[in-house]
Amino acid sequence: MARVDILTPIHKGIRSMIYKLGTEIQTADFTDEDATKALVARLQRNLSVATSRCILCLLHEHGENEDDHLFPKVRAFEPGMVEMLIQEHREIGHKLVGVSEICVELIATKDPQLRIEIGMKLNRSANELFAYYMTHMNKEEVTVLPATWQHLTDEQLLAIRAIAEANLPPERLAEWMRWVLPSLNVSELVEMFTGIKKSAPPQVLENMAHIADAAVDEERWKAVKTRVGL
Repeated sequence: MARVDILTPIHKGIRSMIYKLGTEIQTADFTDEDATKALVARLQRNLSVATSRCILCLLHEHGENEDDHLFPKVRAFEPGMVEMLIQEHREIGHKLVGVSEICVELIATKDPQLRIEIGMKLNRSANELFAYYMTHMNKEEVTVLPATWQHLTDEQLLAIRAIAEANLPPERLAEWMRWVLPSLNVSELVEMFTGIKKSAPPQVLENMAHIADAAVDEERWKAVKTRVGL
C-alpha cells in the first residue's frame, strides 16, 4: 500500500500557484497605469503574509508550517538535511522581500517607459523566486519525503498533518484546498476523499466536496465522485 505523503499534494497546489502568478506578471501591460496598480496591489497584498488570502503569502506560510510541524520530527534523524532546507526557507523569505521592494518602486513610477523597465525587473525577480522555490520543493520530495517514510509511521505522519491543519483557520485551509484539489489527478483525489469519507466528520467531507465541486473540472470530479461513492 502507498505510504502517507504529506508533501506532494501541497506541492502540486503550490506549483499551480506559481504558474498562475508567473503568467500574470509576464503578461502585464506596464504602460497601463491602472493595470499596473491593480497588479501591484495584488502582489503587495500577496506579500502581506500575516493578513492576506493570496498566493505569495501561502508560499511563505507553507515554509513556516514545515519549519514548525514537519522538520522538528525529521531533525532527530536527519539534522544536516533539515538545517539545509531551513536555510533555503530563509533565502525564499529574502527573495520575497526583493519582489516587494520592486513593487514599491514600480507603483511610484509615473513614466510608462520606465514602468516597462521596472516591470521587466519585477518579472526577472519573480522568476528567480519561483525557480528557487520549485527547485527547493523538488529537493524536499527526494530528501525529506523518503526520510519521513523511513523514520515515521503513517499514524505519525497523519498526526503531523492534522496538527498543521488544526492550526489554520477554516477559511485559510479552504484557500489551500482551492489550489490543491484541482492540482491532483483522479487517483490522488480518490485516495484523499476515500480517507476523508472513512475517518472525518460528515461536515468535513461536505465542506471539502463543496470546494472540489467549484475548483475541480467537471469530468475529473465526476469520476472521483463515482469511485468514492459521493
